[in-house]
Amino acid sequence: MTSFRTKSAAERTFSQHHLLRRWRIASYQKGWRFRADWFLPEVRTVVIPLASGEHIPAPAAKLLGAARARNGVSIRETLIDFRALFTAAERALDVDALLSIAEGWAEVAETAPAISCTDVYTGLATPAHFQRRVHEVAEFGADGPGSHAVAIISLPLPRDGRSHCWTLLARIGDAVKGELQGTGATAMYQNSAIHILFSVSASNLSRVLTCRAVLEALGDGPLHPSRMKFHPLSGAAATAAPRD
Repeated sequence: MTSFRTKSAAERTFSQHHLLRRWRIASYQKGWRFRADWFLPEVRTVVIPLASGEHIPAPAAKLLGAARARNGVSIRETLIDFRALFTAAERALDVDALLSIAEGWAEVAETAPAISCTDVYTGLATPAHFQRRVHEVAEFGADGPGSHAVAIISLPLPRDGRSHCWTLLARIGDAVKGELQGTGATAMYQNSAIHILFSVSASNLSRVLTCRAVLEALGDGPLHPSRMKFHPLSGAAATAAPRD
């Protein structure tokens, strides 16, 4: 007698995570340019049905195409990436889904400005880029619990209560980039604070602490004293990473 068993939630989650990793690797091998920009929440919406042996719904494919366009990904790179998904899943290409992702990309590409990865004032990462990087590290980059962390250096607000002037923001960006160069860290400025995503090591931790000291010493000390907190990165941390 043949027995049919429905996959458990844990098995489904494992299948989805496994396919997500295989897709990412296949996409990189086919020439995806900027690895930190690959992961978007919309990639899950197409992985979930495919990992369950189902067809990708047209709305899910369109959402991914639209998201790629908003993030400045070309139509060619978008379609090559999508084909890599079926390579990873060892499935024949779904032409209807391919047309849907192209349609979603086209509807957005001509009207929505691309999201820049760099803040124009500091030269550091934009909040959107930083958030994507946190998600990607949480999904793929951590070698074990606590291997990555987010450091937040809270700087004093200007005396007039407004944001720091653009000249100081430029100096802040230069200082942070100079101190973190070569560490692989990603940093952004938001709400009078520097957020730094970094791989935890004695050397990198020392560089982050030095970065704080350099910021406090800028100019006549408008950024002194600062406050620092560390947040180990986990799945929960990725969800709770600063957005505003």
